[in-house]
Amino acid sequence: MDLRRTEAPEFGELPAVRRRHLRRYGIAVFDGDGRITDQPLFALLGFTAGLRVEIGITDGHALVVRANPEGGSVLTRRSMVLVPAKVRRWCGFGPREQVLLVAVPHESALIIHGLEKLDHALPRPRALVAAMHPLGGAVPSAQSAAGRGAGGGARGVAGRTGGADAGPGHGGVR
Repeated sequence: MDLRRTEAPEFGELPAVRRRHLRRYGIAVFDGDGRITDQPLFALLGFTAGLRVEIGITDGHALVVRANPEGGSVLTRRSMVLVPAKVRRWCGFGPREQVLLVAVPHESALIIHGLEKLDHALPRPRALVAAMHPLGGAVPSAQSAAGRGAGGGARGVAGRTGGADAGPGHGGVR
C-alpha cells in the first residue's frame, strides 16, 4: 500500500477549545555549572548577553529571573543565566536536571519550575488514551466533552488519589 497516495481521514467537526495566551514554555537543562538558557524564550524576553537580572525564589520553590538594571546577576556572553548552587539546592534542582521554563514577556520574567509541576497541571495519560477518538470517527461535541470534565468520560479520574498512572512514589498501582 502506497501511503503517499492515501487520502488523510476527515477529522469531522472539531470544537475550538484552546485560548491563546502570551506565556511561552520550554524545557531546558542546567549545565554542570548551574547555567541555563533557552534561546527562543530568552529572545522573546529580550534577554541578551550582558543584561542585568535579579534572581528570586517563591514559596513554591520556583525560581524567578527578571530583567532589572540593578540586578545582582548578569547574563553570560552566551546569554545564559547562572543560578547559584545554594539557590538551586534550596529549590530542589539537582545537577543537570531538566526544568520547565515559563516566559512571561509583559513582566520581562522567566520562571523556572521542576518538571513535577507538569504532573499536577496535565490530565492523566491513561485518561487521555482512554478518551481518544480514532481519526475519521465521530468526534464528540464541545458541550458533551465539557460535561465529562478533564477526567475523560465514564473512566474519569475525578476523586481518585494516586491512581493507575500516578507513577512510582505517588500511590499508584502499576
